[in-house]
Amino acid sequence: MIRYRIGRLVIVDEQDRPIGMLTKSDFLRLASGQLTRRPLESIIVKEIMSDNPVVVRSDRSLREAARLMLQHNIGGLPVVDENGRLVGMITKTDVVRAYAEKLRGKYMVKEYMYSDAPQASPSHSVAYVVELLENHPSRRVLVVDGNELVGIVAPSDIAFINYMPSISKGKKTSRRFAELPKGRIGPVYEYLLPTAQDIMTPDPITVGPDEDLATAAQLMIRHGFSSVPVVDDGTPLGVVVKHNILRAISET
Repeated sequence: MIRYRIGRLVIVDEQDRPIGMLTKSDFLRLASGQLTRRPLESIIVKEIMSDNPVVVRSDRSLREAARLMLQHNIGGLPVVDENGRLVGMITKTDVVRAYAEKLRGKYMVKEYMYSDAPQASPSHSVAYVVELLENHPSRRVLVVDGNELVGIVAPSDIAFINYMPSISKGKKTSRRFAELPKGRIGPVYEYLLPTAQDIMTPDPITVGPDEDLATAAQLMIRHGFSSVPVVDDGTPLGVVVKHNILRAISET
């Protein structure tokens, strides 16, 4: 996965038939249960892979592939031939690319965006942001200062938090000496707890509600994004994620 910069592997049997899937999230099992007590070289693929993967035939429509991903809440499907042998893989990114290339003019952004995307201020705690992420299907939080969009937070943005040693040890503030009002020098205390501002992607590329949904899809592909905030005259209105593009194709 690291070598080829991919997020999933298909596990096959001796006849090249898919029997499992291995994704980044499956590696979380290495951090729990009995596996934590064993050296990595002794752990084999089938211990952490997901069994019985959902597959799609190579002669099926793109719409069917999108529907399967939505139905099973997965990001990719092994593609098999008439004998059930693996011939390829289709992912959400592939579907979004197809939408950008083939379905321009079909739908507008406002028809499929999440208009109720959660919002947080730059000073909201990361704990609050995580709560918002976990309770909305978009898995995104718009960071808004006043009425202005200043950033966006995705699950990948919070991955580093567990590795902040000063926080894990309970240290909540730091002290430094700086110039105070009236020109005096004195101690200044700063909170170490991370906020939305610390982890967000600042100044994200955006799209308007009346723009073509294919434009949002094209932005995702061109920049390697999984989401694009929707704004109107600088005011945040919502967000478009790959899931929305899949839904548009499944209903086409």
